[in-house]
Amino acid sequence: MTAEPLQPQEYQRLTLELEEMIVLLETLYLQGESIQAGPELPRQERFMQLAELFELNEFEQFVLALALAQELFPVRLRTLNAELLGLAEQQLSATLTPYVCLQFLGWGDPLAFRQDAPLQKWNLLRLQGGVTPDRSMETLTIAPGVLLYAQGHDGLDPEVQPFASLHQDAASLSDSQQALLEQARKHLARGPEERGVMLYGLHVEDMQALAGHLLSTPKNPVLHVRVADLAGSPAEHWSARIRTLGRDLRLKGFHLLLDATGDPPEGQTLDSLTGQLLDEAAGPVVVMAPAPMPLTTPRALLPLEVTPPSPAEQRAQWAAGLGVSEEQPLLAQLGDQFRLSLDRIGALAREARLSLPGNASHAARVERAWDTARTANRRLMGGLAERVATRATWDDLILPPGEASVLRQIAAHVRHRSQVYEQLGMARPGRGRAITALFSGPSGTGKTLSAEVLAQDLNLDLYRIDLSSTVSKYIGETEKNLRKIFDAADQGGCILLFDEADSVFGKRGEVRDSNDRYANIQVNYLLQRLETFNGLAVLTTNLESSMDVAFMRRIQFVLNFRAPQPAERERLWRLAFPPGLDSSALDFRALAQADVSGGNIRSVAMNAVFMAVSRGEGLSQEIVTEALHLEYRKLGRLVL
Repeated sequence: MTAEPLQPQEYQRLTLELEEMIVLLETLYLQGESIQAGPELPRQERFMQLAELFELNEFEQFVLALALAQELFPVRLRTLNAELLGLAEQQLSATLTPYVCLQFLGWGDPLAFRQDAPLQKWNLLRLQGGVTPDRSMETLTIAPGVLLYAQGHDGLDPEVQPFASLHQDAASLSDSQQALLEQARKHLARGPEERGVMLYGLHVEDMQALAGHLLSTPKNPVLHVRVADLAGSPAEHWSARIRTLGRDLRLKGFHLLLDATGDPPEGQTLDSLTGQLLDEAAGPVVVMAPAPMPLTTPRALLPLEVTPPSPAEQRAQWAAGLGVSEEQPLLAQLGDQFRLSLDRIGALAREARLSLPGNASHAARVERAWDTARTANRRLMGGLAERVATRATWDDLILPPGEASVLRQIAAHVRHRSQVYEQLGMARPGRGRAITALFSGPSGTGKTLSAEVLAQDLNLDLYRIDLSSTVSKYIGETEKNLRKIFDAADQGGCILLFDEADSVFGKRGEVRDSNDRYANIQVNYLLQRLETFNGLAVLTTNLESSMDVAFMRRIQFVLNFRAPQPAERERLWRLAFPPGLDSSALDFRALAQADVSGGNIRSVAMNAVFMAVSRGEGLSQEIVTEALHLEYRKLGRLVL
């Protein structure tokens, strides 16, 4: 049916009715109490705030009001549409189109509906569908977030909630972090619209605390945008969500914190998307990243590396939280071994004190704090690596005096790092506090057992890294997997054990194709993380000569395990059987003549005990010899 032209009096009547509806809209929905966040603004003025902030002309304001009316008065708008177009009401749905807006007003600019015009540039309205080249019949709707704002809602737009949240209150800062804060404030004070700060480092919690102090004000909450979460959404949604973010930053006065510390989707980087988000920022902005990002932006970004509180600062926080003297012996190790924020230390200290009676000694409080921090680290490690039970002690370890001395020296380095590096000033220039040890030698010679003894002696957890599940054929996945492990382990409380490390830490080869290049990148990344790791990393290999030369230069301790000699094997045989088992019938000196490793001896002993129990006999030389022959066959040796 063709629409008949409206008579002047009919057009005037419809115009007046629409104006009355907009007045009713303002009366019923846009008035009320002042909003809770942002400038004090009565709700009846919110519509005008949108118009002024995004520089809407009279026609664009009219269209925005119609779109609001469509949501709040759909039946009345449907009647108006029908009368305007001269159609039966049942032929129309309660929808709005650019054509209806232009026809009703009788004037206006069709270019107001372009993508780069304010209504769509700031995602105030949405146009969908349409059957004509000039898009005049596209469905016109108001963005949900704008509707919520007009009704008095000042929280996050639902469209940005999957990748953004309001930052919590600023946490405590150490003295060194406070100095960075002052430096960043001076930089932003020279022009917050043209400047920004890029915080980088491996400790996200400390960067977030610094960003909170830098950005948060009573009237300007901090909007924390997780760039990796946005990158994980469908790419076709990015543009609209970035426009929505830019609108909310201006409309609600948020200050922007761009968090680029997460893992991007496979085959992507976060640089480009971070740059696009940075372009939408209004006011001061902070970018967080593991390392400085090569962003192309007109803003002058000040790069600042954020490090955790120093061991001395952590030690003081532990002492204050536990109510103990800083002279407590274990307190120095507590502040050195664990790498935590001041607020995290305060929370763990309270947890430790609450788990003890009020009259507990200072030493007991520090010991409980150590166990509390160690347990907290287990939650972080989760299923990233296998935690190895450590019950072996120095008495269980049979090694030549030279090798045993090296192991005790490793334990001494871990235990006394704080005293040597801080108090005596022996810190290594350009190096972190990492300690790396390489254990090489044949299987069964005590490499893993030695790592267990170190963990037991230092009261730390031992985590075995399964390289078969860590190394990935996909580009970047290996680094991502290792980063998760190191980030969790870096807070302290554990030793990392890389079995068969030569499979990853092996020699870097000549680059002939892309696979060689990315394999070398993996080695370079491991070298970097091992140097910055705040704990002890133990690497085991059966073939030391296969290790990369550059990597070998970064190892503090190299321990070569060899097959045990007869005297050592005799001690291993005696320790292989539990004390409660009668082994008086065994000739340990004769058994020691068998040229096998300690791991083989333990396997033989276990098999012999099972054989004796199954036969209902006592442990005898014959049974152990039979078990030994089985072990020879397993090793592929000739049994005489």
